[in-house]
Amino acid sequence: MAKIFRMKCPGCGTVQNMTATGPCKKCGALLAVEQPAAIALYRMGNFMGAGSGFGLYLNGEPYGAIGNRESLVIPLPYGQYKLHIVCGLSRKCNDPIIDLTPEDPYVCLKVHMNMGFFQNKFVIERVDPSTMPQT
Repeated sequence: MAKIFRMKCPGCGTVQNMTATGPCKKCGALLAVEQPAAIALYRMGNFMGAGSGFGLYLNGEPYGAIGNRESLVIPLPYGQYKLHIVCGLSRKCNDPIIDLTPEDPYVCLKVHMNMGFFQNKFVIERVDPSTMPQT
């Protein structure tokens, strides 16, 4: 299985999955997966919420959704990013701040939902790359 890259077109803002550098499906602008840094994200499998995607937001901007037991890589330039996850009416999340630097360019995260009595909470935790699913 090829590695899935989640790209956001700087021209039209369309979010799409890609396996290599190529044109935007909407406007045709070239999208390069070769960025100096990246966030690797894995949604841990769970029967609760398996039928719906978790919405991804980076710095408040929508970045598509991630499905149950799905892995993806978001190539990004160096910088600071705030990741937020939502699903339906569940908006409670620990919103980590991720610093991508030349010293720490690749950050691996796992996300899962803790079921609550009144409200669910999303947990995003940084993990070692060796614990991520291999693609």
